[in-house]
Amino acid sequence: MNAPKHAVRAVTCPSCGGTLEVRAAGWSVNLACRYCGSILDVSRPEVQLLEQHNRTAAGFALPLGSRGRLFDTEWQVIGALKRSDAWSTWREYLLLNPYAGYRWLVEYEGDWKFGTMLLGRPEENGKTVVWQGQRYRQEDEAALATTETVIGEFYWRVSSGDRVLCASYASRDFTLSREEADGEVNWTHLAALSGGHVESAFGILPPEPEERRGSGDKARGYALFEAEAQAEAARGVDDIPAMLGLSLLTLIAALVLMLGFAGGSAEVRTDIEAPFARTAEGIRLGSITVNRPWQFVSVTARANTLDNQWVDLDYSLVDRATGQSIDAYGLVEHYTGRDSDGAWSEGDTKATIQFGHIRKGTYDVFVDAGAHRWPTDVPPVNTASPWEASTYGGWGEDRPGPVPVEVTVKTNTVPRGNFWTLCILVALMPAFALYRGWKYR
Repeated sequence: MNAPKHAVRAVTCPSCGGTLEVRAAGWSVNLACRYCGSILDVSRPEVQLLEQHNRTAAGFALPLGSRGRLFDTEWQVIGALKRSDAWSTWREYLLLNPYAGYRWLVEYEGDWKFGTMLLGRPEENGKTVVWQGQRYRQEDEAALATTETVIGEFYWRVSSGDRVLCASYASRDFTLSREEADGEVNWTHLAALSGGHVESAFGILPPEPEERRGSGDKARGYALFEAEAQAEAARGVDDIPAMLGLSLLTLIAALVLMLGFAGGSAEVRTDIEAPFARTAEGIRLGSITVNRPWQFVSVTARANTLDNQWVDLDYSLVDRATGQSIDAYGLVEHYTGRDSDGAWSEGDTKATIQFGHIRKGTYDVFVDAGAHRWPTDVPPVNTASPWEASTYGGWGEDRPGPVPVEVTVKTNTVPRGNFWTLCILVALMPAFALYRGWKYR
């Protein structure tokens, strides 16, 4: 595929006599002289002076004609605008690629955004707009922006003093920019670029931030916002001890309430043996009584002698009144070994499971228990006698013995998951205050 033909056309500025290049001849309508800033009409063979100025173009980080590669496409800067509203000043650079068409680079105090003009219109709904299924929220009230400086060429007629009504809508790292002038509305999709991306692509030094505008001793616009944010962050840091104290009191109160709602306590403790490589079924642990309409019941298993073994535990609470069984699975496992990094261990010899919302009543507690060895229950090569092999399942006299397990069943337990969730939620406010204090320090 051949690139579209866009011959570079040389023209002379009627105001200052400077030689200029029209890089998108046939597309460009206006050309702003890079030497004096005068606005020229280059849409016809005879160049006409539309607006005469006597100033040099300065303060733009990207020179006209410079090239850079962004998003795997090489772009050339063919025009630049300097715009401002009541609070801030920014610069916009018009890029051209013969295959991809026009794009924009917008620079504000060293931060860059890459802009693509939208062919369609987002769906507007008050302070929000929707584009391609993504919702964007309006950042600030719409404001009038004035074009202060124009250099280079553009595909529409533009001159210093032009005013447009601007509004921006944000969603994460993306922005939709809305500009309205003379009843015409244009939308641009802007994507934030990481620090140094544009400078590296175009081979320039980062620009010095322009001094923010002010009136007397009072900061305005963004400066005012940042000052207020810093002050608010400082107040937040000062309030952190009070926040932590309030958070601690909240957690204590929540724990007391949970214990109060848990009701009276009942406990059954039984020692059992989990046989190796098979399951002992229906081991009765005892009975418990739930006194409240609903209570949590926890079952804790402790097997202190586990070594590269695990024990499967299938618990059942059987309601004496109805015969209904409530089942749960538990697992106790503990492994050790040594590798290139040294000794390691995994698992725990103690494990707890919890039954939630057990109805009031008396329950018989049963467990099916079976122990297993890592990595396999299969015996090693059998050197035992046939009698030993048949008696010990192939292990001979080295067959592992049963694993002793202590099982404790309790009512009046606190739902740990709910409590830890509450801890995380309560910690969010102090954490947010610390973050803001760090961000604006």
